[in-house]
Amino acid sequence: MLTCSTVSTGLVRLLGDLCAPPLCPLCRAALALGPAELCPDCQAALPQLPERRCHGCGGANTGHLALCPECLHLGARPWNFAVSAFPFHGLVRDAVHCYKYRRRTSLAPFLARCMTEAWTAHAEDRRLDAVVPVPLHWLRAWQRGYNQAAILSRLIANKLQVNNMTPLRRVRYTRQQARMDLAQRQKNIHRAFAVVNRAAVKNQRLLLVDDVFTTGATLAAATTALLDAGAAGVAVLTIARD
Repeated sequence: MLTCSTVSTGLVRLLGDLCAPPLCPLCRAALALGPAELCPDCQAALPQLPERRCHGCGGANTGHLALCPECLHLGARPWNFAVSAFPFHGLVRDAVHCYKYRRRTSLAPFLARCMTEAWTAHAEDRRLDAVVPVPLHWLRAWQRGYNQAAILSRLIANKLQVNNMTPLRRVRYTRQQARMDLAQRQKNIHRAFAVVNRAAVKNQRLLLVDDVFTTGATLAAATTALLDAGAAGVAVLTIARD
């Protein structure tokens, strides 16, 4: 049922679009009126993962086994399986950097939609009780102004029609991991997460959401905290696999 508030919001948005047409969050080209999230050129230029994916990291898998060579080499992951929407290069890398570091939060609906579609297409088991974002330390969240994973988590939970929960806290401030190797990342992130509401996660099947899967060290630490608190299982969903 349409309400006065809904109609008013729609009219304000339409008038705003007529006065200042919405822009593509990546190239800043004017978008045609309608629900498009990126311009056609940017959407066409996004790199894609192949149909065959690794169950351990969600990335491309060119072998005949369920896991890619990297995941086979690293051994067991604490989560049940992982799904990624894109490979982390080209325009996808630009999109993630714009969203994460340049406050282009207008990219969130597009990214969340692509992540949800990837989950629906590639998840081994789609049964879920809740979606959980990887948290930022409060200082980094204050510096950035938002938690990019938390925005995605809310949108994805809404699309999947499950609860969105924030039971995880980052209890240690950790250094940026972009230039660290796996061993350094694991040491940096060790015991960085704690579950503040153990009752909320007990026996729950959880989907852990983050932006980029690189080595999986951060996701492993967060997953372990959730499992130690009694979660029935954890799956992982990211924008991109590096």
